[in-house]
Amino acid sequence: MLTFIKHFVCFILAVVLQTTVASWIGISGQEPDFILIFIVVMALSRGPVAGMLWGFFAGFSADVFSSVDWLGAQTIAFTCVGFAVGQLEERFLRLNLVTKVTLLGLAFMLNDVIFYCIVGIEQEKVLTFFLTNTLPECLYTMVFGVFCFLLLNRIDRATRRNV
Repeated sequence: MLTFIKHFVCFILAVVLQTTVASWIGISGQEPDFILIFIVVMALSRGPVAGMLWGFFAGFSADVFSSVDWLGAQTIAFTCVGFAVGQLEERFLRLNLVTKVTLLGLAFMLNDVIFYCIVGIEQEKVLTFFLTNTLPECLYTMVFGVFCFLLLNRIDRATRRNV
């Protein structure tokens, strides 16, 4: 139960960062996706079921509190991403920083592909949208992912030393 509470507090922190800080640090309307970083961290550390459940919870929250016409699209996208990334759970496989950040970038791309397949986007606009929206946001999210993974690694080492 204590673990769930810690994870829930981290989720709330990710939501607060997404709704407040992300707009402040946005560049030309492109913002990092702190909620997706949270889902990837949960999926890597806790496995596919936890990644899927946190993805569902985060996606459902995003769908309910956003003004999109496609209720459920973000829920499906985050759930699929959480499950897919969770297949590389760290209990079975130790991943270095570069691999984690690369997985974060791939998760971002997968999330956008699933979301826009559900919502539908005109074929002529796919490449333009990818180059002007998805790619810059993905790179920006990966930059912040580096800091998040380094911070979590440092916290993990500190707790192991104290045990």
